[in-house]
Amino acid sequence: MATNDPLLYERNVADVVRIAEESLGTILDKSGTILYSSCETLKPGKYYFLGLNPGGSDENTETIRSSLNQLELGKSTKNAYLDENWGSDSRSYDKAGHPLQMNFNCLFEALGEDSRTVCASNLIFKRSADEGGAGYPELAELCWPVHKAILEIVRPSAIITFGKQPFDFIRGKIGGTDHEKYPSGHGKWTWCYSILKTGEKLIGVPHLSLYALRCHPEVIEKIGLLIA
Repeated sequence: MATNDPLLYERNVADVVRIAEESLGTILDKSGTILYSSCETLKPGKYYFLGLNPGGSDENTETIRSSLNQLELGKSTKNAYLDENWGSDSRSYDKAGHPLQMNFNCLFEALGEDSRTVCASNLIFKRSADEGGAGYPELAELCWPVHKAILEIVRPSAIITFGKQPFDFIRGKIGGTDHEKYPSGHGKWTWCYSILKTGEKLIGVPHLSLYALRCHPEVIEKIGLLIA
């Protein structure tokens, strides 16, 4: 496993697994996952990337508990944004070809970051077919101790969220400056920026399955300037 300090990596993983097992008892055996990035991103890095929750059918057999087991064994090495085929019965995409995947990759490439190094997860770990079934905000509260543990490991200078709820929840939990709104280039949609009390820059863009961030380089440029 590619890490400069295997013992430190093992401690990081053990901390996340322990806190998840302590905090997520009621949803551990529900369909879902902890990380969208490789387990190797549980180390200091510049960014933490968050959506609301894993999408797709809740008939997906991967449970939160099984994702923790894979994490603990060091087998969670895929990146969902780069290595998976997403889609549905009515529409399928090539690997990394879903709009959300393309927007993720375009964003971090434009910011000069290797997408594989970005620690990526979801505010809520339980899977649902749509936003209404995510269990927000109750399940966000349940999952928050795990995110605190991840933030203490990654120590990002910027947290980038997509969709309204992750931005609002994190800013509400940590506190920060009044959020500034900027035009997204898509109708009346805006994106937001705040500086958290803990020092991280918090960026919130519209949902990247619907908003073609890759078509708005001026927005990515502005994000880059704010988090530089």
